[in-house]
Amino acid sequence: MKQVDFRNKEELDNERFPVHYGVQSPGKAKRLSSCKRKGCPLVEVGLKLQRKTSDVGRARKPGMANKENELTCTDDARGMHHNDNCGLPVNSAEASKMAGASSKYRDFTELAKDHEAMTHILFGRNLRLKVAQTLWRRNASELVAYLIRIEDTGVLLDCLPVLTNNLQTEAPYLSLGCCVDLMPLVKVILASKYEENIIVGLHWVQSVIRKWWPELSKNEKRLRDSSSEDRNVEVMKQRLKDLWKEGARLCLVPGSTGELAKAIESYLSQLP
Repeated sequence: MKQVDFRNKEELDNERFPVHYGVQSPGKAKRLSSCKRKGCPLVEVGLKLQRKTSDVGRARKPGMANKENELTCTDDARGMHHNDNCGLPVNSAEASKMAGASSKYRDFTELAKDHEAMTHILFGRNLRLKVAQTLWRRNASELVAYLIRIEDTGVLLDCLPVLTNNLQTEAPYLSLGCCVDLMPLVKVILASKYEENIIVGLHWVQSVIRKWWPELSKNEKRLRDSSSEDRNVEVMKQRLKDLWKEGARLCLVPGSTGELAKAIESYLSQLP
């Protein structure tokens, strides 16, 4: 007959390991049985197991192991979800954008057409830059005339930093007349919605003001029969004032753009 164990529940719970611990490996079971055969006290074996296994002997409430397992699974699932979402949209709006971008091309023909168009644009821009470089080496006024004729904002943005650096030298290639002619193009750049473009234009304007500030700040009315340089000073002075009627808003832009605009405004406020 099958023998019934009449021990109470507390005794059984005390002998039972917590639910969330794994089953002992066969190797450990063999070591335990061999230790018993050698007469090793059971208390020592329990202490060894306690040292090897964390949390053995810690008081636990009923169902605590299951709660810990649920928390662990939730954390693991959250971590896996975070790792899976790295670099991916986190909301439906961004997901739809990604879906739209991925479904833009129906086949390789359309993709090749877009690449070909971009290659054509870059090739044309590079060709114009080579022409600009040749004209710059020949005569600065020819370069300015070329930039005005092609009306290419991209090429102008590429050339302006070079012109700005040249204005900071003792003997620049650019004359005040060339700068007067470039002012309308720079005005378009300052109206751009891209901050990087605006900064390029502001640096050029600042260099022009600093280069000819002694002439611009003089409170003398040039006569019509005066030299061309004197007339250019008057024209530049007026164009700077007209420019800043719209450019004053740039002083409200936070960061380096606003600081640069304020520095320019400090000069223009002193113009006679």
